Amino acid sequence: MSAEDFESREIDATRPSAARMYHYYLSGEAVFDVDKVFGERVFQAIPYLDVMAHHNREFLQRATKFMVAQGIRQFLDIGSGLPTVGNTHEVAGALDPASRVVYVDNDLEAVNRAHELLTEQHALDHTAIIEADLRLPDVILDHPDTRRLIDFDEPIGLLIVSVWPFVPDSDRPAELMARLRDALPTGSYVAMSHASMTEAPEELIARMAALADLYRETSDPATMRSREQFASFYEGFELVEPGIVYAADWRPEQPGDPQDPARPCNFAAVGYKG
Repeated sequence: MSAEDFESREIDATRPSAARMYHYYLSGEAVFDVDKVFGERVFQAIPYLDVMAHHNREFLQRATKFMVAQGIRQFLDIGSGLPTVGNTHEVAGALDPASRVVYVDNDLEAVNRAHELLTEQHALDHTAIIEADLRLPDVILDHPDTRRLIDFDEPIGLLIVSVWPFVPDSDRPAELMARLRDALPTGSYVAMSHASMTEAPEELIARMAALADLYRETSDPATMRSREQFASFYEGFELVEPGIVYAADWRPEQPGDPQDPARPCNFAAVGYKG
């Protein structure tokens, strides 16, 4: 897929999207009726999926805090979704108001809502939302707002949290990740998470399989990957301790519950480009 192939994905109120459903799991707000109906079916498959979503969002927040502590002051958040409380610019800005963030999403509803939020917050001088697709990294990297806010001569914090599941193998995700990695300056970090159906109790694996089946009805079918497949996205990076773990277990700020049924099935890690 080339830059010329990119087409804006118009709002589709007849089918759920990954961005709207993630927002629903985090906030309980259904943007369209179809999202609520679909959400009820999802919760029948995995009753604690909202807890899994919160584990994922909290990983993003902790990874952002970690990057700020390492001196990162500019972030590229790809697949950012709808502007839900605790977004990257809020976390980084609370630690250093000079932090700059470029959000990226291919869902027009997410882009429109994020732009409204950033306008209300008077944040557009140091934050932007662009409509683009992870499958077209050059469109992201060369976008005027990216170039306005991101200095590619200084370390960058790249966030791709729960986005790769919506990029099938046919779109060559390893090549896409390599393009992004090559664009990052030395000293940059990348935080990623990925749903999986491995290394979990059989009952939960069956629930995750049912979830994947449900997502085939959405605008964003999901591909689950193993720990090894997820690890391949970190080629060229040095994994930061504790390496690849469940999202809830990546440098938690308070002890977690090892019996938490929402803990497995979502790998997460942070990598460093030396």
